[in-house]
Amino acid sequence: MIEPKRPTRPWSVSLVAWGHPSHPRTFSGFSRHLAEALESKGALGAQYSAKQIPATDLLRGALSVRWQNGRPAPKVSPAWPWGRTGNALLTQRLARTLREAGERGPLLQIGTLIDVPPEFGPHYVFTDMTIVQARAAGRFEVNRLSRATAEHALHVQRTVLHNAAHVFTMSEWAKRSIVDDYGVKPENVTPIWVGANLVVPEGLQETRRAREILFVGIDWDRKGGPLLLRAFELLLRRLPDATLRIVGCSPPVKHPAVQVDGFLDRRDPHQYEHLVRSYLRASCFCLPSLFEPFGQVYVEAASVGLPLVAIDMDSRREAVVDGVTGRLAPIPTPEALADALYDVLCDEAKGRELGEAARSHASARFRWDLVVDRLAAVIQHRPSSSRPRGLDRSPGSPEVVMA
Repeated sequence: MIEPKRPTRPWSVSLVAWGHPSHPRTFSGFSRHLAEALESKGALGAQYSAKQIPATDLLRGALSVRWQNGRPAPKVSPAWPWGRTGNALLTQRLARTLREAGERGPLLQIGTLIDVPPEFGPHYVFTDMTIVQARAAGRFEVNRLSRATAEHALHVQRTVLHNAAHVFTMSEWAKRSIVDDYGVKPENVTPIWVGANLVVPEGLQETRRAREILFVGIDWDRKGGPLLLRAFELLLRRLPDATLRIVGCSPPVKHPAVQVDGFLDRRDPHQYEHLVRSYLRASCFCLPSLFEPFGQVYVEAASVGLPLVAIDMDSRREAVVDGVTGRLAPIPTPEALADALYDVLCDEAKGRELGEAARSHASARFRWDLVVDRLAAVIQHRPSSSRPRGLDRSPGSPEVVMA
């Protein structure tokens, strides 16, 4: 889908994503909120989807068909976009779309799938993690690729990162991998973080429930749900009035102190209000993810004054300041997590203090207008002819090695 370009302004950027950038499910909603923030500052150009896979690609192995509710439901093969044939076709199709639209950039690609040709102007990349990080954690679909496809995926990502005019990341953690594992110069990578996706409707209020823990996540296992349940059982021995509310998924939990709300669709006003009220009623937010590129949900919770509890892994130290905005369990064990929860919940005054610090931290760092400002600081001041081409072969630039 092509949207007409807007009139030229002091600076603007067009977006490319795996799906329409403004769709609420594209890149976990990040691209939609970024588009809205850019729009509010008059800096949004066109929006393009790189997910151009017609039904005829079924013959190329790009799609598989499953039956849902008596109807065929095509699903994109995880391996196809990263393989040589699929990636080449997707690159050609995006280039044709950009050419037909008369696109001249700058372009910000949300994700690192396609290397945009230089004829379309400066090309920037945003990513929340790298393939190296995903493989090291044994998570996400990249770990189910064949060795040959995974090696090609690494080659594609490295090429895109090196050919970009600049790389933006969701965290310092992601930046370290791009610099250390891919050999991109540190000055060519800038963390821009995220903003809160939660907007409290005007006038909506709730009373905090003492010692209610809130968990919000769809992937129960990866988000550390089973670990939280074991920690919660230990916590009840010390704080028998504690409760736990689970939102986003529906694990088979039957416990008098655990409330399972299941999936709440943010597009539905009533379900969205239910979600917001869950945040406003809780006294602590806990998401003990075993792997998390960043976790916007921490920012959501902090933005409404909830103290945070997480595991000290990956980029969590950037979202949670241990002892200031919440607690980081040093290791992913039920005992360590229960101790962290106890520290936050045992004293209501202390919990409120941590929550207010979390709100202040989110306001100072995690706002969408600040994300746009960080983009502008690079894009607005970079000459259009400054885009490098070709991999950096300078001494000391490491090659990516399969783990």
